[in-house]
Amino acid sequence: MKPQHGQGWAYDNRDEMAIPEAQIFRLHWRTRGDEDNAQRPLKYEQIVLVQSARVTHIVELLDDVVYENPEREWSIYRIVKAVWMPPERLLDWSNLPHQEDVFGIKTLPADGLVHDLRTNGMKKFNEYWNNREGLQGFQRHLETIISQIS
Repeated sequence: MKPQHGQGWAYDNRDEMAIPEAQIFRLHWRTRGDEDNAQRPLKYEQIVLVQSARVTHIVELLDDVVYENPEREWSIYRIVKAVWMPPERLLDWSNLPHQEDVFGIKTLPADGLVHDLRTNGMKKFNEYWNNREGLQGFQRHLETIISQIS
């Protein structure tokens, strides 16, 4: 995921969320051509959002619907709830954990799409975490990191 239109960080202003008190917002995909990818995560699954190599949010999908937006770019979205995002007191998001410290690998796909950590498409991730209790080990590691920030 990339910040939109060079505006810094995407989804950083709670007041601009559809329901700020509940941290519910529209998670956008770039084009309608990405609809299959947008449809892939199921209701209640969680996505770790990475921007500029920093972990910025953990969101939960609230339904199974891909919605259309009339704009050309960022033209489809899903409704999500931020189950974690940096506390408001943290003003400089460039100090958030680097993706390598969180995922254990140097690079992640930088295509703005969702990638299932449980699949062979994330081979380096799985090679790293297989000796570290797999996905459950990663989830515990992620929980430890975000609890230190919150």
